[in-house]
Amino acid sequence: MVPRTFDLHRERPSPLSRFLLDSFISVAGAVPPRGREFVAGVMAAVDRYVSIGRREGLAENLERLASWGHPQAREPKDRDALARAIFRSYHLGILEHAAACRRWRGAPALRLSGTERLYRALHAGRGVVLTLPHLGNWERTGLGLARIGFRLHAVTGVQFHPAVAAAVRGRKERAKILVSTPRDGFLPLLRTLRAGGIVVLLSDGDVYARAATVRFFGTPTPIPIGPALLARRANAPIVHGYGVREPDGRDHFHFESLDYPDHSLSLADDLTRMTEGVARAMERAIAAHPAQWCIFRPLVEAALPVVRSATARPAHVA
Repeated sequence: MVPRTFDLHRERPSPLSRFLLDSFISVAGAVPPRGREFVAGVMAAVDRYVSIGRREGLAENLERLASWGHPQAREPKDRDALARAIFRSYHLGILEHAAACRRWRGAPALRLSGTERLYRALHAGRGVVLTLPHLGNWERTGLGLARIGFRLHAVTGVQFHPAVAAAVRGRKERAKILVSTPRDGFLPLLRTLRAGGIVVLLSDGDVYARAATVRFFGTPTPIPIGPALLARRANAPIVHGYGVREPDGRDHFHFESLDYPDHSLSLADDLTRMTEGVARAMERAIAAHPAQWCIFRPLVEAALPVVRSATARPAHVA
């Protein structure tokens, strides 16, 4: 049998990497729900103390929120409280996801809003490009969406640690989530869209090769053009979404708005327009839930190929 394109570059998980990941999931997933907040707090405190780069990257992003005028980031003490909450949210997410991975039967508790937008987009039969920021517990949300029957295809970089990255990928695929990396190219993603599936792209991450410089929280920022380029090539709609952790611990995923390729525009103009739409949707979600925005690298200008346009129209939002 001829391997699929994205199998050609696949790194097979070693027995040791599987053992390390399975052991971590067994231990972390065994933490009872009432104890997760405490354990996550300890993990977050240690991480924040030893990870200088992550701490400084987060501080720079919170400074951006402050300069944008966010009321929860005005004073240094406010930003310090936000930083502590974000580190805690990240580590709580790890524990929650480990617990969800231990339960192979049934979907994690998940609330959905705006599903009419998703179904409207899927009705066209060209699949959906789903964009979202690193907000809430995106890993557990993806697991929940897959377990209730949505066909997902995620694009990721190295997750958790290089020693277990291949094992993480294998575990996701056993949960019926296809996984590829930028090295695999667009072809596997186009196949998923043509089959009516959902390609999931975290659009505030650093797994990309080309970007459009758009304003993000008031500052010119390189935002990946991958979602826009994929939507344009497949003539597929973009659904902007985000997930948050609610006070009762359940995930709530919002399918927030829709955008469509505009073939009356040039390629460069349409890519810029749709990427601006991605940035605006992420701004709205992050501004509403800043304590769950888990990005620890500074969102600064990068030396990457950039798409520029001065004539793009505003994004279509539905």
